[in-house]
Amino acid sequence: MAIFLSAFVLSLGLTPLFRKIALRTQFMDTPAGQLKKHTAPVPYMGGLAMYFAFMLTIQGVLNLAPPPDAAKLSALLIGGTVVCLLGLVDDLFSLSPGTKFLVQIAGAALLIAFGVQLSFTATVWVAWGLTILWVVGVTNAINLVDIMDGLAGGLVTLAALGFLFVSLSGEHAYVNVAAAALAGSALGFLPYNFQPARIYMGDSGALFLGFILAGIAMGQSYTEIHPVSLYAPILILGIPIYDTLLVMALRTLKGRSMFRGSNDHLALRLRALGWNVKPIVLTLWSVGAMLSVAAFFLVRISFKQALIFTMALFAVTVMFTFLISQIRVDERYARVFSGNSPGANRSPRRGKDE
Repeated sequence: MAIFLSAFVLSLGLTPLFRKIALRTQFMDTPAGQLKKHTAPVPYMGGLAMYFAFMLTIQGVLNLAPPPDAAKLSALLIGGTVVCLLGLVDDLFSLSPGTKFLVQIAGAALLIAFGVQLSFTATVWVAWGLTILWVVGVTNAINLVDIMDGLAGGLVTLAALGFLFVSLSGEHAYVNVAAAALAGSALGFLPYNFQPARIYMGDSGALFLGFILAGIAMGQSYTEIHPVSLYAPILILGIPIYDTLLVMALRTLKGRSMFRGSNDHLALRLRALGWNVKPIVLTLWSVGAMLSVAAFFLVRISFKQALIFTMALFAVTVMFTFLISQIRVDERYARVFSGNSPGANRSPRRGKDE
């Protein structure tokens, strides 16, 4: 609780400070096109507030009461720092997707070097490959879901709390420490980011949050009771993962580049139905919370019960996907975020799809 509260108070205090810095330096997200619908420029740098809240809290733990696996916690912090800097540079200059992927892969390799990796397979090379895929995938999934005021921050808070409660009895102390600090950091940012947002997290925040969540998710052995529990982290991160897969599938079917912005996101499809931003965000938060609760029970119920639940959830997801894909969205204003076009500067928050 002390770790959570420390990160929360730091984030709550640092966010308005970084907002002032962004305003003075004109580090702003300016409205442009169909995908960026806010009516006035909004400052970035919310991601830096969350990063420093997390970093200072973790450093305090490492100095005052280091856990047995402190090296893994340090690796998570170092990798998170690298990814946060990557996002900041991308916010400033708009890097190419290839450059960002390479840095994210390097961050994943750092985690592997310190023993933070997927361990459900005995084949070393397969484990390393899946770990890199997981880290890069989750990192970018949080970045992709950051398309509405408060959406990503709230989902990250719920996911971090989900991992915290699922791993309370686990053997890796770094998971509990990092999850509590991340939940507090994201929650402290939310009052300033919920509609109408007074500050955005930018890529520095979204990539950082995604990277830390990916690392936290790999610190728990989910299959001690039965193999179906392996789906627990996917449930906890269900909304960002689903949104990413939905966007990838729909763009592939349309023959569109993965890096071309569009209104294919789940939240934007609900917007096309006439929903307002707040009901959409609150609904997706609620679904995220329910999925985290489901993950908590998934690792505790019997194999038969878990199998029936996952099969039922899969069937519901397939039906929902069919329905959501039928919603007509406006395709006229999609933009290319290649990192080279003038319209791609500062990795626009709304519709950024790198």
